[in-house]
Amino acid sequence: MPRLPLAPPVLPDEALSSWVARIAARYDLSADALMRHLLANSADATEMIRCFDYQTVAPLEAALVDAAGQPAAGFTGHRFTELTTPLGTLWPRTKPAWCPLCVIGDVAAFGEVYSRVAWGLGGVLICTRHQCLLISECPRCFHQAGYQPIGGRLRIWCRTCETGADTVLKPNRIPFWPYGTPQQRRCCVTVTLSGDARPLLLRVQTDILGMLAGDRPKGPWSRSLKRARVIDVLRRLVFVMLGPLWEGHHQAGPIHRNSNGQWLLSETWTPGSLPPQIAAPALLAAVTFLAAESGTWLAGITWNRELLIAGEDESIKAETLLWHLDSFNTRLMRDLFAASTARPLALLLAALRADRHRLGPAREATRRRVGIGGARRREQEVLKRRARSSAISQNERAAPAQARYPATRFSLSRLIEGFPPPPAPPRPRATGQEAAAVYIVIGWDPRDSDIMAQESDWMPELLRNRYIRLWIFRHRHLPAEHLITTLADAVDTARSKDRGIVLPELVAEAMPPPPPVKPTMQSRPERARRPRGG
Repeated sequence: MPRLPLAPPVLPDEALSSWVARIAARYDLSADALMRHLLANSADATEMIRCFDYQTVAPLEAALVDAAGQPAAGFTGHRFTELTTPLGTLWPRTKPAWCPLCVIGDVAAFGEVYSRVAWGLGGVLICTRHQCLLISECPRCFHQAGYQPIGGRLRIWCRTCETGADTVLKPNRIPFWPYGTPQQRRCCVTVTLSGDARPLLLRVQTDILGMLAGDRPKGPWSRSLKRARVIDVLRRLVFVMLGPLWEGHHQAGPIHRNSNGQWLLSETWTPGSLPPQIAAPALLAAVTFLAAESGTWLAGITWNRELLIAGEDESIKAETLLWHLDSFNTRLMRDLFAASTARPLALLLAALRADRHRLGPAREATRRRVGIGGARRREQEVLKRRARSSAISQNERAAPAQARYPATRFSLSRLIEGFPPPPAPPRPRATGQEAAAVYIVIGWDPRDSDIMAQESDWMPELLRNRYIRLWIFRHRHLPAEHLITTLADAVDTARSKDRGIVLPELVAEAMPPPPPVKPTMQSRPERARRPRGG
């Protein structure tokens, strides 16, 4: 095979698949197209490149040695050959993720980007060099971006924005999720991450990499679990945690029912299938739960206080996790960990079996219906009503039991004299801005670049917020009146508490049923008149 005229050398910490993509970018080709050319149009070129970072692929290595002049002995340090676990437990990442600060430095130094070896593992969620979370979306439009050859160099390109996504943010503007991030970029609003979450996530991913290499687990989240089961328990528990974190749409595909009606999780699903901004809080919630049930309390992640009601603790343990499981995730928890003998999961399963009245799903349904902060407001309203009713009853008991008016004479004016006048009906707040925003969004696609880019004078103020536009478009199948009411409540809450607007996820089942339609009176059919003389 003739040698390629342009073949850059592999960088010290570069993944082999990234090196192949950079060679193909010199010829404005994808990595799959280059491998099909080098391997004589092999149909397995895509699968070979996917496994090239984890195991030896002899045909692909031989082709690269001849075409690029790279010795095969140098491939060993660019793949996970020292790991003793099979490929399925490595949590390989299905979509590319990168450190935003690293790629900015790559473009400035080399004019292109390259993927690191550690970025291919789903357990690696934070950059050890810059201490920031990996991302997989375009920082402009928050759509999925990926590697693409641009002008003979490998770049990170966003197809939605039609521009590069590797030089968008400045280094001092990229925080750790969700500590200090804008509201529209924040996911998993049911948990709260403090400044201690960053070092905790570093400890977790270091321990995961050590376990994959054959070392014993050192974290407090694995004291009651065997080393062979820690990775699988974390994988299953992260999947279950997606429900309490209100990211249940990621649970749709990887599970199925067997013949007995039991839920089973696909063996190929790993946390590497999740975006880093969702996988990070889900993994932290899982390890915090395991550590708490093992007798250790970890600082950094707690339940959102605005979702808790009286009697609930913000710590993530068996008692509090029970209240955040809906009906589906309760059954899922029982099925995935039915044969578990570990102490933490046994405590949670015992709590689920003891909850015969299904109080957990009932409270979780209330939280999802009222949204962030609604549970606390509802609890305060109940307490105020109880205090008001108790005060009225005390006044009635203290009042003397005597007739207010003599019974000998009846007077309507005396009857209504001691009662206060009826209160004036409250005026409903004008929802013109919300109604205009809802009906405008229903009529157009939010990806329309003309409307998203141009903020005209006639556009309502609410539509200048991209988060509100996407929320209305995502729930456009629901009635417009329900969307207007929900949006108005969120705006009032944000103004009263001086914080960002948080809109709840709405489903058709949680909506109130439509009012019954009264049957209309139909006129009786006129009798056919008998013709005269018949």
